[in-house]
Amino acid sequence: MKQFFYPSSVAILGVSPRPGNMGRNILANLEGIGFPGEIFLVSPKGGEYGGRTIYPSVSDLPETPDMAVILTPAATVPGLVNDCGQKGVKRLVIETGGFRELADDRRSLETEIVEASQKYGMRFIGPNCIGVICTESKLSVPFPLLDRKIMPGGLSIMAQSGGIGLTYLHGCSESKVGIAKFCSMGNKLNVNERDLLAYLIEDPQTEAILLYLESIVDGRALYDLIRSTSKPVVVHKSNIAATSHAIASSHTAALANDDAVVEAALKQAGAIRAHTVHECMQIVKGLSLPKPKGRRLGVISRSGGHAVVAADAAHRHNMELPDFSEEFLAPIQQATRASVIHLQNPLDLGDLFHFELYVDILKNALAQDDLDAVLMMHGYRGPEVEVSRQFVAKVGELCKEANKPVALALLVDPEEMIAASRLSSIPLFTFAEEGILALSAAEKAGGIPVPERLGCAEGFDQNMVQRLVATADRDGWLELPEALHLLNAARIPVAPFVTALDAEDAVQAAGTLGYPVVLKAVGGADLLHKTEAGGVALNLGDAEAVRQAAQKMMDNLKPQRLVVMQHLRGGQELILGIKRDPGFGPVVLLGLGGTAAEALGDVSLRLAPVDDAEAGQMMDQLKGAALLKGFRGQQPIKRAALLEAVMRLGILADQIPAIAELDINPLLAGPGGVMAVDARVRVVGDAPKPGN
Repeated sequence: MKQFFYPSSVAILGVSPRPGNMGRNILANLEGIGFPGEIFLVSPKGGEYGGRTIYPSVSDLPETPDMAVILTPAATVPGLVNDCGQKGVKRLVIETGGFRELADDRRSLETEIVEASQKYGMRFIGPNCIGVICTESKLSVPFPLLDRKIMPGGLSIMAQSGGIGLTYLHGCSESKVGIAKFCSMGNKLNVNERDLLAYLIEDPQTEAILLYLESIVDGRALYDLIRSTSKPVVVHKSNIAATSHAIASSHTAALANDDAVVEAALKQAGAIRAHTVHECMQIVKGLSLPKPKGRRLGVISRSGGHAVVAADAAHRHNMELPDFSEEFLAPIQQATRASVIHLQNPLDLGDLFHFELYVDILKNALAQDDLDAVLMMHGYRGPEVEVSRQFVAKVGELCKEANKPVALALLVDPEEMIAASRLSSIPLFTFAEEGILALSAAEKAGGIPVPERLGCAEGFDQNMVQRLVATADRDGWLELPEALHLLNAARIPVAPFVTALDAEDAVQAAGTLGYPVVLKAVGGADLLHKTEAGGVALNLGDAEAVRQAAQKMMDNLKPQRLVVMQHLRGGQELILGIKRDPGFGPVVLLGLGGTAAEALGDVSLRLAPVDDAEAGQMMDQLKGAALLKGFRGQQPIKRAALLEAVMRLGILADQIPAIAELDINPLLAGPGGVMAVDARVRVVGDAPKPGN
């Protein structure tokens, strides 16, 4: 990947003197940034442009360029890729559009490009992209003319959309966020986010990474890469409304929709998920400031109302607002005019009009040992403009000196914001909420703490599991007894049960287990939702009750077998399940369970396998988590037992790819442990691995 960003020579295919030619913009961008290497121009009619020779073909070039940029009609691209291969070019950036994104019948052109690249051992970015930038090597090959200077820095941007990529590139330029590298990936026929992310993680110039994705090539690989790095990774994943939500046959598949999996996987990996362009820009601005060492925030404002709004935002983002010290507040108290405002954190400076003191106030706030960051909100107009601009110009210097971030929000009109941004060496914010979002994300970014482990043994009876998987019917479903035996083989506790063939068998089994019992009909996929079908009878207290319930099921439902199970009393009903996502692989789901599982939708997801810390996070992030921790006098559940069950199911999902879906619903949890009382399992003969 490095060769895409550090070529010593570049050929531009598609440059001509013709008015409106877009290839000339590529040349202008290279010359504008000061690219030091050789630049070759290629176009069939030859000629000259800007004092440079235009060669009629790639074969006519006096030497083999390190990289070729192609911007010609789509139909000509496969031939040019072949020409580049014959010349020995190994890196291509294909900016031409008009392939599968335009019409499905254009896929054949893409196939030809891929075949030619494979024949000659070439790697290429695109097609349908806008190019690559590297500020260190002074490479800039986008076809849109870049009229804003790109400030060198530590942020690298990978964008599937050229338009969104340019928006981020321009937004960073306006916000004083420096760029290391930029790549528009387009249709991702060859180079994709997985390739680029692996490179940028190792790239010494890249300090933070921004990914804009509309599709994910290999979710599991992306997850593994993000989790492997301490560099902050921001992911703006869009295109969620187009996600296919097929009718699911299990609760887990219904609850774990595709974007929920993306959200969970990115959080588990340690990425920062952004949902809008605006949100993403605030996060990126926060990453360009010194990293906060904690979540203790000082808020300073000229407006009491904005201070209150800031306090609310701090609460939403779990930021702390420690009290300011008396030593810090004393000189401010002396400088106020009427002393009608109580000085606290947030600090309202509405009664202080000595703007020359603002530098000292901010400097002293940054010196406080119990503050990790400062949000400064300042509004001004008229005669206050000049002295306020001097203050704005000074804030970046104070940040650098203290090595602490300041989110400076200016309460001014748009014209003044533009003027102030030219003076500031750090990003500016418009509202308090933006600044606090930026500081909060920056503090969370980069690195995942290593958890303490409970010591859950990974071993389970794989031979037994495989034998049980082989009993699935032609639709892939295990019947209830086999599903429960599979959980036992995975060492997940299951309520005691016995299978029966008829009513008398059921009575005998109930006597063995002890009353009361539950009776369940077993008969294949049509009885998967047994409660609705009348295939479950609860709290049967004697032999006659069992006999009557069993006979009724046999007569009405014609089940193949019956399951007689101990009726367990008490406990919180949970759902614990597996879904196999096509991009991210096995996913574990935990939520409030029972018959209302899908109606409540209170679930948490993680990619499998999970460790004890992740299992604990799954439990704690449930909206109904209080019910599990001892609510209104009830005893808390045995946390370690639930976490072990979650981990064991994750191990099962990871090691047995044939399991496509699995529900334990309900899983009863109480102070004595957890117990599965019902399960559904669907298997597939040849489960694909994620990314294939």
